[in-house]
Amino acid sequence: MIIFIIALAIMCVVGIKFSFKDGFADYCSPEKTGAIKGIFVFIVVLSHARSYFPILEAPQGAFYREFLNFFGQLMVVVFLMYSGYGVWLAIKNKDGYIKTIPTKRAFKVWLHFAIAVTVFYIVGLCLGKGYSLKTLLLSYIGLSGVGNSAWFIIDIIILYLLTFAAFAICGRKHMLLGTIVTTVLSFGALLALRKWQFGNNWWYDTVMCYPLGMWYAMAKPYIDKHILPSFWKWLLCTLALGAAFGGFRYLIYSQANRLIFFIPASFAFGLLIIFLSMRISLNNAVLRWFGKRVFGVYILQRIPMIVLSHFGAESKPVLFTAACIAITIVLAEIFERLMGKLDIALHLSKKPKKAVKEAANI
Repeated sequence: MIIFIIALAIMCVVGIKFSFKDGFADYCSPEKTGAIKGIFVFIVVLSHARSYFPILEAPQGAFYREFLNFFGQLMVVVFLMYSGYGVWLAIKNKDGYIKTIPTKRAFKVWLHFAIAVTVFYIVGLCLGKGYSLKTLLLSYIGLSGVGNSAWFIIDIIILYLLTFAAFAICGRKHMLLGTIVTTVLSFGALLALRKWQFGNNWWYDTVMCYPLGMWYAMAKPYIDKHILPSFWKWLLCTLALGAAFGGFRYLIYSQANRLIFFIPASFAFGLLIIFLSMRISLNNAVLRWFGKRVFGVYILQRIPMIVLSHFGAESKPVLFTAACIAITIVLAEIFERLMGKLDIALHLSKKPKKAVKEAANI
């Protein structure tokens, strides 16, 4: 199984660039963050695939297991953080963006999720799984499931709607106040989700990374001016974040109240990734592909896992995992293309500039 970690390492190394003197000014651009998200969605696939076959006891299997266990819920931190960062910038820079959040953010994500759930339901029927209509309907709002993953999608929809509520009240002229209100509402959502899904900590323990992304977007001009140009300031901050992450991560497993220490550990981890990206740029095309299709990969990955495990393929973990990755790539590409066309048809997205230009020339 270690071959998949080696493959991930190779993808990280191929195309890598360093800039220890001045840093990369575009470290938070979609192009640069895409590769980082690609790393973590790849790890998500490996982690979910692992749940379908027996625990690996060989030395290589133990290393593989510990590698995935090291990340745990941390593997979704960057998705939430970059999402909060992007939404904050869009609110600040785009006129009328706030009023589009319920439709072009929240509803759009839910629509894609609902379509994917329907696909899972059809796959289940084909495999003889007797899901009831009630189960299907509850799956559309995350209260049940038909083999799909749900918690991350439901959480991000909730966070989008809370962001809309906060900034609809505060407006673009009061970005600080809107960010504070979003943070408070997000913490309220964390408490509500904790009460509702107590024991299923993955539903709520990374929620606060979304407003963290907003706070970083607000602080970024200062960071870019005073920390990014200075190698020694950057190194000091990076080492401090690494130490904070290590300390809080240790406390997670040594204290009874895990959540109190997991939240700052996730903050330190997310910020550590950002600070490392200031000096280290990942430019691998495969990672960028995964990063641009996070939703499709995340939501569809379990389909090949369910189908292949139905026929006993999980008895050969390496082939099972490789096949799941390959099929997920195909499904995600098809899904993203179809959803792109649907979004344009429903006016949830604009046509790509290239497509608009070509249409104008016809």
